[in-house]
Amino acid sequence: MKALKIIFGIFLFFNFSFIYAHKDRIEIPQKFVFILKSKDVVQFESIDSKLEEFCKEIVTGKKEISEVQLYYKTGEIVTVRSEGKNWILFKITFKDKSLYVPEEKLKKIPEINFSTLNLFWSGESNAFNSHHLCMRLDIGTNRSFDVLPNLELHFENRKFTRAEVWTQTSENSRHGKAF
Repeated sequence: MKALKIIFGIFLFFNFSFIYAHKDRIEIPQKFVFILKSKDVVQFESIDSKLEEFCKEIVTGKKEISEVQLYYKTGEIVTVRSEGKNWILFKITFKDKSLYVPEEKLKKIPEINFSTLNLFWSGESNAFNSHHLCMRLDIGTNRSFDVLPNLELHFENRKFTRAEVWTQTSENSRHGKAF
């Protein structure tokens, strides 16, 4: 009986450690660095109450940015650059590795709400060691059911694979399509 308990305990240990190792990760930026067209640099921590209002001013055009850097606890850095109303760079970096959103997708992206840019991946300690990585963010200014469209930028095996935009179609449902 004691041997059976030990075997069962070992089985449970390996079963739960496998589940934990493959859990999905969600990371929100810890630090935001905005470089304005005027060359001023504005920094926020994720818990700063002024961050959301600052991001709204970017979306409405009250603040003009040339670059934004978002820093994540797990070491990733997302960098977005603009030239006027056009996005010219959207990349995620970890140590010496970088992933880029293709130019044809950059041209389609309207206003970005930077406070909503989160990273999602499965199981690994950082996004670059994962088979699948998704950057999710709110875009645009037109709300549907009081919710902004949501853009998902997907990478698999360290290559950009697709972009999807999700819009609210009713109080309890959303519709996704290729972007």
